[in-house]
Amino acid sequence: MDIQISTQQIELPDHGSRNLRRNLVQRFAQMATGISRLRVVLKDINGPRGGRDKVCILHARLSGGGELVVRERSEHLRQAIDRCARRCKGLIDREFKRRRIRHRQRVRIGESLPA
Repeated sequence: MDIQISTQQIELPDHGSRNLRRNLVQRFAQMATGISRLRVVLKDINGPRGGRDKVCILHARLSGGGELVVRERSEHLRQAIDRCARRCKGLIDREFKRRRIRHRQRVRIGESLPA
């Protein structure tokens, strides 16, 4: 799983980037084989004015094809990242379940046909 982190109008220290990468690896470890790339974009829309302006956008490219994009906005960057990662993990999990069900249905249909 390739993880790319980019920022816009936010200064992220080196240890912050490493911590974020480690957090994502741990959070998505169980489904890492099904994810080819995670791209995280962190933005501060208002700059130093404050407010609910920290945005985290998470693009997940799945190994079997397809891409999911989740966007969260919060007053605190950490909160936006956590919510975004949680929602993305749930969506990926749901997509993998759909794929397993479709695969089982295809197998059953294929098995019922005479050889």
